[in-house]
Amino acid sequence: MPLNNKILKAHHNKNLSLLVELYQEAADKVLTRKEQNFFRVQAYIYALEVGHHLAPILYKKLVEAGVEE
Repeated sequence: MPLNNKILKAHHNKNLSLLVELYQEAADKVLTRKEQNFFRVQAYIYALEVGHHLAPILYKKLVEAGVEE
């Protein structure tokens, strides 16, 4: 199943933990910094919401990219 469809399905099922991982995966697959930041912000928001273990890693990457302070 394509990544976009997995993301849509996770949204439909309200599987926030899976959304963190899928958005992080999307960030790793795109070409531009702008796209990476978009997907990482999405992942970070959901990670904070559910207390996901990737939250600190995502935060660090967003700080390094100048998106988060």
